[in-house]
Amino acid sequence: MPGYILHLTAAKMYLDLLPAGDPLRIDPEKQNEFYIGNLLPDTVKEKSASHFRDPRYRDRFMEWPHLKRFLDKYRERLSEPAYRGYGLHLYIDRWFFRDYIPKAAAFYDSAGRETEQRAGISCVLVRKSGERIPVSRYLSEEYYYGDYTKMNTWLCERYDLPEALEPGRDPEIGEADFSRVGKILREIKEYRKIPADAVRGLKVFDAEELTEAMEKAVALLFPLPGDKI
Repeated sequence: MPGYILHLTAAKMYLDLLPAGDPLRIDPEKQNEFYIGNLLPDTVKEKSASHFRDPRYRDRFMEWPHLKRFLDKYRERLSEPAYRGYGLHLYIDRWFFRDYIPKAAAFYDSAGRETEQRAGISCVLVRKSGERIPVSRYLSEEYYYGDYTKMNTWLCERYDLPEALEPGRDPEIGEADFSRVGKILREIKEYRKIPADAVRGLKVFDAEELTEAMEKAVALLFPLPGDKI
């Protein structure tokens, strides 16, 4: 999954595209609800339900949300900031895993063939460097997860992300665990202690390229009828 702060970055991109007089853009309380809703899908350890994944694809290394499942249940509540933020999180996850990651990495089986099957992957090609590494090394602080850590403060400063989010009221989205929001907000404060220039050490992603691509993905949501998320 993209890291918390990368998701908040997408949320800020979304808010910046709203018309100047839109209540979600000018009301701090509504913005807070939107940001919290954007974090809610990651409040549980087992994310299949919270991310509305299709169980038919559980064998895939990269699973992404099937947004129709979310819309079928919550379409009538998309006018509420928390639900809109939640839907944006799912949209960004789908874009990230379906459209962006294949540009950054490829996954191969023992016969050297590209594969999507989790059990069949023997190595990962990091396109940025041309390295081929084991999955365990790819999914580590040295590579994939470490890149999120290294980008965090750079993203916060570049996009002027909010520093003082509050849990607020529970929007009662059953797939999430609202009680864990405070823990996530504390983790985000710790992530912001990373020096901004750590972004120079990315191994999987290119921060400029990633954020430019994400801005384009967010822009595709406008104008935003509910079923376009």
